[in-house]
Amino acid sequence: MFGRPNSKNQALIKQYEQSRRIGEQFSNKIPETYGMEEYLPKILRVFGISQGKKIALESDEELNFIMDFYLHEIQSDGQTLLERYRADNPDPDPSEVMFLDAAKASYTSLFKVTEIDPTESTVTVVDLLNPSSPPLEVINVNLSRTGDTGYIIFSRLLPYEDFNAFSGMYAVFAEQNDRSLLKRYKVMKKRIKSDRESVQRFVACFKLNRILGIAVQTR
Repeated sequence: MFGRPNSKNQALIKQYEQSRRIGEQFSNKIPETYGMEEYLPKILRVFGISQGKKIALESDEELNFIMDFYLHEIQSDGQTLLERYRADNPDPDPSEVMFLDAAKASYTSLFKVTEIDPTESTVTVVDLLNPSSPPLEVINVNLSRTGDTGYIIFSRLLPYEDFNAFSGMYAVFAEQNDRSLLKRYKVMKKRIKSDRESVQRFVACFKLNRILGIAVQTR
């Protein structure tokens, strides 16, 4: 649909594209290796999206939330499933190491878009939940061409050695008063029953997306 931009950062964009492919491979590899059935009831329960034995999703994009939560938030013996894979495979492919290291250092937050550069396929964001953090430049082809400054993004930031990227899961909130959104987020977060702050944040933003999020389609 889009032509390749005349970017000065072609090498980084190639690394980014490779990281996306590796992430997609792990979305298949981890369920195949460790299974998903035993973890799915807990995920549905904490998200509050089960109706009997059925999953009550409002869009196909919500599957990305479930998979991201499964890979990065569900713990087995104190490890995420990606960390468990790394421990069980001490000599992984270097391309897998790149992704697994970024995944271990990853975190979710509400990021406000302050600049967009479609030529370089980047967006610059500020972390609204960590206001003392400096602005971050993030490679994201889709957002750099379809997003807009002022948008607030909930996603998982993966800090690679040479660039930052978002995971395939994100919610988008239209430009609005930051304080108003953060106030609703804090109210929603208090309702999430979990002893882990990252889980509370994730589920609160999932529910907030159902109320205030605008429709997105990941590519």
